[in-house]
Amino acid sequence: MTIDEYEPEDALLEISRKLSNVSIHKLPGHGGFVEKDALPTIKYLLYSPERDQIKQSIRLLRRYLTQGHSDESSVNDILALDILPRIKELIESNLGDTIKFECAWIVTNVAAGTTEQTNAIINAGFVDLLLDCMQKSGTLDLKAQAAWALGNIAGESPNYREELMKKGFTHAIVKVLEKVYRDTYDEAQDYSFPNGKIRFPDEDCYSNVEALLWALSNMSRGGFQVAEFYQNYLPMFKVFSDFIIFDYTKLEIEICWGLSRVLYNMHDVNAFHQNNTIPDELCVRLSDLLRDGVPKVVVPAIRTVVNITSGPNSCVEGLLRTQLLTSITRLLEPQAPNEIRKDAFLVISNLAAGNEDMIKHVIEHKVVMNSVVAHITVPGHTYSSNPIQWTPTLSHAYYMKNDEWKVTKEALWIIFNIISLGSDSSVWDVLNEHPYLPRSLAAVLSYIDLPLDVCEKAIEAMISLVQRSNKWIDNRFPNGKNPYVRDLIENGVHTALPCVQKLYQNEEELRDLCLKLDKLLVASEQDVVKTASILDVAGMASAFGLPTIVEIKSKSNKRRVIRGSEDGDVRLIQNAVGNLCI
Repeated sequence: MTIDEYEPEDALLEISRKLSNVSIHKLPGHGGFVEKDALPTIKYLLYSPERDQIKQSIRLLRRYLTQGHSDESSVNDILALDILPRIKELIESNLGDTIKFECAWIVTNVAAGTTEQTNAIINAGFVDLLLDCMQKSGTLDLKAQAAWALGNIAGESPNYREELMKKGFTHAIVKVLEKVYRDTYDEAQDYSFPNGKIRFPDEDCYSNVEALLWALSNMSRGGFQVAEFYQNYLPMFKVFSDFIIFDYTKLEIEICWGLSRVLYNMHDVNAFHQNNTIPDELCVRLSDLLRDGVPKVVVPAIRTVVNITSGPNSCVEGLLRTQLLTSITRLLEPQAPNEIRKDAFLVISNLAAGNEDMIKHVIEHKVVMNSVVAHITVPGHTYSSNPIQWTPTLSHAYYMKNDEWKVTKEALWIIFNIISLGSDSSVWDVLNEHPYLPRSLAAVLSYIDLPLDVCEKAIEAMISLVQRSNKWIDNRFPNGKNPYVRDLIENGVHTALPCVQKLYQNEEELRDLCLKLDKLLVASEQDVVKTASILDVAGMASAFGLPTIVEIKSKSNKRRVIRGSEDGDVRLIQNAVGNLCI
């Protein structure tokens, strides 16, 4: 398995690992700025036997945190009052859900702070208390606020997420969300919304669902032995899938991040995939979001689709019944952001690493294939064959070259997968539809500063092309010569390979690929029938220094997942370390 890493989240506040509650829509309108000097008096009121004075004190504490946007200093001012035991006592009391909600609001903002501030909440014993608030009867406001506070704790570290998972936090969130979904969905049957989308009956309900989904998405980050908790991830995936029908941009963002994280963490967990269902409605909604969504929605939506396509073939069937490839054509254009474009190509690459139906789904979409072939180039350059050279364009200075090379690499992955895994008829159709493809592969190799990973993939694609096409000599090439071999030779591959070996002289695997491609071209030009027969026998191919078909094909059968910097399962890291050769 290959893992494609990215760091997606810093610029998106909607998916921050911690969030303060600075909303004042529930805060009473009267009252002004709360001075720090007033905090001792507010603390005195907090210990009053009078319910109204307690409520007044808590709301003043809320106002104090809100007016400073719950920054580190204001949270420290609250902690300095040493009132956490009293807050805990009030949450345990029978003074009603309103006061409990106010207290959970304060806990949320303290837990949103620094590690020390979050630990103060944990050490004060709030975790089990907040879980009780979610699991017992109470208002949706209180349950959502308790989930928000625990979500902030979950954002602090993988160890905390694991402990919360063991304590049943995700089950508690799912149970609350399932009830909201049933109630809202049943109510929506009495009236219709445009495009079949559903909205909540009021702003308070929406705000609570937003908090609950954010907390569940935060718990989806992983970072621990998530494979052991696959049964927890099944209802999480279902509830995210259910809520995708609601017509709110912020919810779409949270839901797609949650789906993406769940799928990443459950990659290669067979028990999860055997028991999970990816509904057609979810696939259609994701396709629609990619077609019409704003960038902040498209980013997590495309990564969700990437991680769906990284799973078993059965997971992908629903996507094939949508207009997915048509939806992502706009994401393949040069004006699309680099990261989004790279992820869109990764979706196509995963499809091309699947079965024949999936490969045909790709190659039969002419717009997609034209875009793939067009990206097999040197970013910001134009190519001339006589003499062979790449010339920078006027816009070259503005290219994000590293990002653009990633897109080129994904385009090469797609071609490599199709040629290696597709049927003879599929590969033949691609080569007939794009007769200049061999020349494009050869041309890329002639660029002097070709990145290592792009270079490897271009060489592997050429090896696979020669291997597959050599077998057609009897019925497709009447003159006894492989025209694709001739294309590669005439476009300078033999000249480029020694330069590549010199540039990456310490890269043993790449040097081996260069030698094998060179020998394969020479052998194919001299006697294509003999070369084709040799490649079928692993021992003979190795004896002649040629790549075997099994060897190169095994490199194409990879479905890649994509994740954020804080996501993941340590199981994957342990496996990777276990496979290292020292």
